[in-house]
Amino acid sequence: MVRIQSVLCSLVLLLLVGAPTLARAQSAGEIEGVVYAEHVPRVINSLLLDIVQADGRLVAVGERGHIIFSDDQGKTWKQAESVPTRSTLTSVFAFGGRLWAGGHDTVLLSSTDAGNTWTLQNFDPERQQPVMDLYFSDENNGIAIGAYGLMLVTSDGGETWEDWAVNDEDDMHLNAIIESPEGNLLIAGEAGFSYRSTDGGETWESLDIPYAGSMFGAAVLSNDCVMFFGLRGHVVNSCDDGVNWEELPTGTQATLLGGVSVGDSLLIVGNSGSVLEYHIDSGFSSHTHSSGVDFSSAVAIEPGRFILVGEDGAHFYPESTSPETQP
Repeated sequence: MVRIQSVLCSLVLLLLVGAPTLARAQSAGEIEGVVYAEHVPRVINSLLLDIVQADGRLVAVGERGHIIFSDDQGKTWKQAESVPTRSTLTSVFAFGGRLWAGGHDTVLLSSTDAGNTWTLQNFDPERQQPVMDLYFSDENNGIAIGAYGLMLVTSDGGETWEDWAVNDEDDMHLNAIIESPEGNLLIAGEAGFSYRSTDGGETWESLDIPYAGSMFGAAVLSNDCVMFFGLRGHVVNSCDDGVNWEELPTGTQATLLGGVSVGDSLLIVGNSGSVLEYHIDSGFSSHTHSSGVDFSSAVAIEPGRFILVGEDGAHFYPESTSPETQP
């Protein structure tokens, strides 16, 4: 069984071989030999690594270039008609009427029809640097981050991508990027290395995080506080735009990979069916999904109800009948 911990937490240790090359990102016009994702039965049960809500549609991405979507809040799903990659996709982001996805082989895709068909914008397997997260401030300006300090930026919606750097002196993995309530950018990274930009990503400064392990996800709550979460159940919190941080007790040692905030509350998911619910007034409560699978991301579909994605596809939380593939 493929484990998300192998795919994400230990991604560059177990799946990548050799040192990264620093070749320029390949634009769409330079990419040859495009191979499309296969349409498979029961794709809903494949490994899914990220999910997003886009104008009422749920869009999830995962292994072998699989992209699926649902228009009925996760009850039924369809596979995207055309996806020009078979690389594992780790992240998906929506802004306005567009979607972007990124993953292994430094692949970057874009969709203008709510995720049914996709265009390949970047593919550079020789770099051996998977994209781990995406952020767009509008439909033109975006950032892709990933393994070994990968950072690519675009000002034309992804038609072209330019190499950038957070820190020229290290190549730590950059795992999650988020916009703070003050409009600054924060990156959660490997081995306690995390960063903040106050100029839209032009320059970056190191953050003093009170945990030396890796952080894999980030979220913003309604009280304007930012949370990073990661290895062994560690969660750190900042309520002053990343200047000062405190560690919060979670009651779990499970690695935490993804989360979604809804007002005063936050849902975080991770390994072995771990689900943490956080409320500003009462702190954390810990739960275990009966599936016991590793979860990597979550999205709210209505108040108090979520879709979790990971091993074996999509799952409801609180639990009920599993989502099914659209006939």
